Amino acid sequence: MPGVIYSALSRTKRGAQPKKVIRVTGVQDLLSGGTPRYEYFRGEQGDIILDLVDQRGVEDLGDRVRVLPGTPWSDLLKYNIEVFGLEEASVGGSVHFEDAGFGFNEFGPIRRRVEVEAVMNGEEYRGLFRGGIISAVIIRKDPRPLSYMKLERSFDFVINRVKYWFSTGIPPFRDITVMKKGNSSILQVAFPLARQELLRDKLEDMSPSRPYSFSMGNYRFRYFGSVKTMDLDYSIFPDVEELILFIRKDVTKFVALSNKPLDLSSLTLDPFSDENSQDLFSGCILCGKCVSVCPHVAQRGDKDYSPLGFFVSGMSKEYANCHLCGRCDDVCPVSLDIVPKLREKATFRNVSLDLSLSLPSRKSIVITPISRDLMESAIKVIGFFYGQGIKLGLLTLNISLDELIRGKELKLPEGVEELYVLTPEERLYLLSSKPKSVTDVNFLFDVLPNEIKSRILGKKVHKTCMYKGNVNGDERCSFAFLEMLNGEPSIKSPVSSQVTLCPLASKKLGIPSYVDELGDVKEEDVDKLVEEISGLLDKNKAILEDLTWYEGLDDNMRVDFVKGLLRNFVTGKDPATAIKIYVKLVQENALNDDEIKSILMEEIKKTFSD
Repeated sequence: MPGVIYSALSRTKRGAQPKKVIRVTGVQDLLSGGTPRYEYFRGEQGDIILDLVDQRGVEDLGDRVRVLPGTPWSDLLKYNIEVFGLEEASVGGSVHFEDAGFGFNEFGPIRRRVEVEAVMNGEEYRGLFRGGIISAVIIRKDPRPLSYMKLERSFDFVINRVKYWFSTGIPPFRDITVMKKGNSSILQVAFPLARQELLRDKLEDMSPSRPYSFSMGNYRFRYFGSVKTMDLDYSIFPDVEELILFIRKDVTKFVALSNKPLDLSSLTLDPFSDENSQDLFSGCILCGKCVSVCPHVAQRGDKDYSPLGFFVSGMSKEYANCHLCGRCDDVCPVSLDIVPKLREKATFRNVSLDLSLSLPSRKSIVITPISRDLMESAIKVIGFFYGQGIKLGLLTLNISLDELIRGKELKLPEGVEELYVLTPEERLYLLSSKPKSVTDVNFLFDVLPNEIKSRILGKKVHKTCMYKGNVNGDERCSFAFLEMLNGEPSIKSPVSSQVTLCPLASKKLGIPSYVDELGDVKEEDVDKLVEEISGLLDKNKAILEDLTWYEGLDDNMRVDFVKGLLRNFVTGKDPATAIKIYVKLVQENALNDDEIKSILMEEIKKTFSD
């Protein structure tokens, strides 16, 4: 059933999972009704959820702005608007939930000062919000310059100051906000410059301030509610770590923040507020930052297949089968170490190599289960670098895909100091599992000559989702590796590029990879050589069988005979040609004799020696 992430109503409240989720792309999706969801961190239960979180954008209309409902207030602060809410909250969510914010003293809740474009009972309307589903919010800009002042004192002092103001009338400030963090408390006020004379007696011991905004930070528990302004007192917010008070004559709206549960049961809490209980989602604060960067979400076309869905589901393995790219850890504001948790739950397909090669050199290309179908690319790279005067060895890692991704420690031949890989994914995994004797793992694109890299980067490049290099390009996922890894269905990849930095993506997208851009690498007619070797081995089959009689009497007789047959085909060959001969012979089942296979491999090794 879809929509597991929308069963989270707050970090301490879970509702029923919806029966259907509609990702809204326009007003037409709102006409049939449903329960709107503007943010991940708060919401309401419903059978049909209308996902408006990604409806983001700002249109500047001159004296006002038109804002799509999923847009966070942080995107609007540069527009000098009259009212705004918490930076992390969405514009639509603030209107829907009747949030307070900047301007609360003068205008009241944000919804009273803005207009909306909305749908209610299947009909569109525009004006003050009166219910329904918001498709856009129109916010006035403030043409008048504002002045900002502040007073830093104890919490009791600034609260008593505010109470005194309201006991003698309504002070004509645009905004009155008290912000407390730890032992520090600040009374912030804002007002049009034209009102300065009216407020002179209230500003005597205040100092100038910069424009201010409000953030929930990364606290694990968030409490939203209201209290009568004249009842404000430090004792009603025990153990709070940070507090924001939006103050008006009769009512104060508060945001109380803490990293541990608070007992605020004596106060009026909003329905989406946390409660005095443990969080349900293993430390996830429901910010949703991981959702927009997650290739697994893109593969499935479903936000449940994100780290957010993983945590909301109780860390279900159903949502863990991603390629552990680490983008979620890069953006997680509370450093949950998401990848190790996903790795613990994930189940990967049984993929391994069907060919074993050990042609070590100090610098060696390594073929893993990820690059199992890229042997020709590896051989081409070996030939290219040989032409540049650099010999690269070639090794296969005979471990499973699961073992590779989980970081099983590698065992490599002696003398191998640097590894080279064909795909960005392999570099990511091998960096954590390489033995200490290996100094580095290099992605082959990064070590290409500058003139070739410049030629490639002059095109429209698919950078891939797992490449960490400083390259401009499309970072969206082709899903090629994800499909290999989890076998799950993919939507059509959105990538549209001329060249890709991942050979796996090249095959799926039908575009050249960086290996293809190396051009033609000079090599002999391998097919003809393979045909000659196969014919020669077949012609001497009877002799080879007869020579087995000498086992234990003269073990070198058969070996020397085979070397004599094969030497002319390998001696003097470049490493790329030699290894291509071997691979083709294996693929064509021409080397069924293990001893002959071993002898040929030893002859080929000589072409790889430094």
